[in-house]
Amino acid sequence: MDRKKVQLGLMFAIIVIVYNIVLFLLAKTLHTSFWVSYGFIMFSILMCVISFFFVSNEKRKSQVVGMPVTVLSSLYFVIEFIMGTIFMFFDVSFAAVFVPQFVLCAIYLLCFIPAVMSTKNYKTARAELIQRSKTQTQEQEPQNTTEQVTGETQNEEKPE
Repeated sequence: MDRKKVQLGLMFAIIVIVYNIVLFLLAKTLHTSFWVSYGFIMFSILMCVISFFFVSNEKRKSQVVGMPVTVLSSLYFVIEFIMGTIFMFFDVSFAAVFVPQFVLCAIYLLCFIPAVMSTKNYKTARAELIQRSKTQTQEQEPQNTTEQVTGETQNEEKPE
C-alpha cells in the first residue's frame, strides 16, 4: 500500500473511533431513531472507504453528476453524518427517521453503482464520440482538392 492510502485509512479509522466515543458518551437513551441513524452513518463511512480503496483509479475518476466518484461518496457521507446525527438525538417514529435517510441512500446508490459498474467513464466515451465524428467528416471530404478545382488528376496527360 502506498503512503497516501495508509494516511487515508488512518484518517477514516480516527474519524470512526472518535465519532463513536463522543457519540456513546453523549447519548443518554439509545432509541430506535438512534440506531437507524447510526446504521446509515456507518454505511456512508463504509461507502467512502469502498470508493477510496476498492474502486479502481480509472473508475474513481469517472464523472458522476459532474463530480468524481470519491467526491460523491464524501458528499454523501457529510450529508448523512449531519442528518443522521441530528436524528439521533430526537426520539421520533421509525418512518420519520428511516424514509429521508433511505431516500438519500437510494439517490447516492443510483449514482454510485452505474459509475463503478460501467465499462467506460463519461470522459472516455465522449472523447471516442468526438474522434469518430472527426474521422467521419474527414472521410467525407475529398482527398485531393486540386482535382476539384481543375477537374484533372495528376496521372492524366494534357492534350497538346
